[in-house]
Amino acid sequence: MNPSLWLRFALRDLRSGLQGFWIFLTCLALGTGTIAIIGALSASIERGIDEQGQPLLGGDLEFSLIHQQASQPQRDYIASRGELSEVATVRGMALTADNTALVEVKAVDGNYPLYGRMELEGGLPLADAIATKDGVPGAAADPLLLGRLGIKLGDSVKLGNTQVQIRALIRNEPDRLSDTLVLGPRLMISPETLAATGIVQPGSLVTYRYRVKLAENSLTAAKAVEKEAEAKFKDAGWRIRTRNNAAAGADGFVERLGYFMTLVGLASLIVGGAGIANAVQAFVTRKMGSIATLKCLGASSADVMGIYLTEIILVALIAIALGLAAGAIAPPVITALFGQLIPVPLSQHFQAWPLVFAGLLGLLTTLAFALWPLAHARQVAASALFRSRIVPVRGWPGTGPFLVILAALALMAALTFYAFENVKVTAYFLGGLVASFVVLLGLARLIITGAERLPRSRSAIWRYAVGNIYRPGSAAASVILALGLGLTLFVTLALTDRSISKELLSSIPERAPAFFFLDVPNGELATFKDGLMKEQGVTHVNNTPMLRGRVAAVKGVPAEKVKASPESNWALRGDRGITYAAELPEGSRLVAGEWWPADYSGPPLVSLVDEIANGIGVKIGDEITVNVLGRDITAKVANLRAVNWRSLGINFVMVFTPSTLKAAPHNHLVTVEMKGGDEAKLLNAMARAYPSVTAVRVKDAIDMVSGLLEKMLVAIRGANILTLLTGMLVLAGALAAGLSERLYEAVVLKTYGASKRQLVGAFVIEYAGLGLAAAAFGLAVGSAASWFLSHFILEIPWSFSGPTAVLTALLAMAVTVAGGLAVTWRALSAKPGPLLRNE
Repeated sequence: MNPSLWLRFALRDLRSGLQGFWIFLTCLALGTGTIAIIGALSASIERGIDEQGQPLLGGDLEFSLIHQQASQPQRDYIASRGELSEVATVRGMALTADNTALVEVKAVDGNYPLYGRMELEGGLPLADAIATKDGVPGAAADPLLLGRLGIKLGDSVKLGNTQVQIRALIRNEPDRLSDTLVLGPRLMISPETLAATGIVQPGSLVTYRYRVKLAENSLTAAKAVEKEAEAKFKDAGWRIRTRNNAAAGADGFVERLGYFMTLVGLASLIVGGAGIANAVQAFVTRKMGSIATLKCLGASSADVMGIYLTEIILVALIAIALGLAAGAIAPPVITALFGQLIPVPLSQHFQAWPLVFAGLLGLLTTLAFALWPLAHARQVAASALFRSRIVPVRGWPGTGPFLVILAALALMAALTFYAFENVKVTAYFLGGLVASFVVLLGLARLIITGAERLPRSRSAIWRYAVGNIYRPGSAAASVILALGLGLTLFVTLALTDRSISKELLSSIPERAPAFFFLDVPNGELATFKDGLMKEQGVTHVNNTPMLRGRVAAVKGVPAEKVKASPESNWALRGDRGITYAAELPEGSRLVAGEWWPADYSGPPLVSLVDEIANGIGVKIGDEITVNVLGRDITAKVANLRAVNWRSLGINFVMVFTPSTLKAAPHNHLVTVEMKGGDEAKLLNAMARAYPSVTAVRVKDAIDMVSGLLEKMLVAIRGANILTLLTGMLVLAGALAAGLSERLYEAVVLKTYGASKRQLVGAFVIEYAGLGLAAAAFGLAVGSAASWFLSHFILEIPWSFSGPTAVLTALLAMAVTVAGGLAVTWRALSAKPGPLLRNE
């Protein structure tokens, strides 16, 4: 064996160009490029968030408290560690003479921002914009607020008990990404103005943030201060973030979206593997004369396979290089074209790992799918040179190539598991792909065997069409494989899209609340509810006490060390809304344990949502510790509830006994149901009467969530187009692989009197049958995948659509017939004379 000889022959053979390799090249470049681009963008965003961690967080560390400010000893400690900036955020209602709007109020001190630049349109300094001048407090606002209230720059709005003047519009807020869910436009004011508005009352949902700029600019120093603060103030109840966790929500979303998109890219690459196999099979068939010649000249089977494997790898490297080049230039190109529209920072530093990952997957895919058909080159006999037509070699490739194929597939799986932390979902994905391939190949074999055993038809056209399915060199298996995988993805997304859309449209029940009113003071609850009931159209008013608490420990184990399921882990992170109740809340039903008596006054008890309890390993009788307003409360789990969250009623993950929390300072959450009436009039009236109460219109919140889901669906559909495109390329390759046989058969049949119309009819019958079989598989597996996705991942009702099923079947047959006729049209149009003279 002489590798240098293999390379020399391979390069000499490639001098004639890449004819016959274009589908191979496109499938591999498309799959590799998709993974490289998605990986490079995800890595660029993640590194950008890390690089911009200080301005995104607003400091090297942030200490945040809900409901209450830091105590003087706590504040003194934070201030002793570096330069301090204090920020308070709370929702409020901005009013004009005619309109009302929910705003995200942010009060900042003179040191804000410690990092980054706060930019206002017109260049006015922030301190001047929010200062009190001539007795009038100033504010900087999101331009969106002016449109919602119908005002202009320089006008005033009422915020709580105070009129504030809009003096500047916000162009850039460096730490905006670190905030949680934003329901309204930003309104930035001074701490003194916030105090004057009166919107912050005991129990109000206000977050106080203390940011520190350390003298030592290092993550190690920040981690040391974090550890020291946790040890010194064990009962502080604050949340500490360092600059590497500045935008955990955005970072997590990017990671999950990148994970999903990479899996779609991997599916595209593996589907493209079928196209690679078809292209290599056609290549070996095309080169059989050359292979026979080499063997006549003394070349061994190993040398023949080495030469053509080298040629295949060289072509693969070209395709992989094209894909990696697209990944390398994606971050700077997208930054240049869409940088202003992307809300997260993109790093321009070169990221090698995403390209290495994509390149390795591309190379392993080539080996896994090219070796089987390429191994057939060893089985071509030298005597084939003296035959006018050579029957393509099929069957078992040999033990050696088969073991290499298994090794390549195992390495691909190992790389995928190494790259992604969610082992369970990755395993389901890879298992689904393997099962789909096996079932599709089995289906193809069943169809081929069934076609061979069908009774012979009296119609010559039908006999020819059925014979084409099981004849030697038939593309039936490749067509079913390519089309079946593509249609499975199509059906999965189509039905999932329908389920999500239907859920969004039907998620508002008949008795859905029109408004949520937050921070209704305890002492004003009765008069507030009476005022609501007097408004026209109000049919029902309900209220629930609302506090904020953070899970500190589960069964004595600190929350950060609890091994929770991915679906339940969110309940252990950050602050959660909690409440107390004497009776079982509406919209809940007990699934385990018993509800406490209405007059219960014993040790603290808590009710948990069953799915969360199961996810964190809690059962009846276990203890859970929650930090409320800096105080740890340990309660025994009395019962578990199932909650219908889609009812949009008031419900909480944790419900305590009244005696546990009733004495703590708290406000109420009030829901209002309406039938008819003027929502805008009610909102204005209540906002003016209770300026410290925040109103959230349910329809607006649902519209916002719907918009996010719609954008996510667009991203999913866009990613899937690449996989479907690859499937179409694989289909074209499968059909093109047998073109020479089609050409010869068509010429012979036309010589014996067959018309083009008869041949077209035979091809339509053949391809329609294959398309129908692929559609049946796609419908069955795609429906099952959509059900699994809806039931276990999205947790929404699954919706099956008959029209979608029928349209999918028709689309499958139409695409297959059109693709088949497009590829075989050359055979239908061939002149018999030239071909027969050369045979």
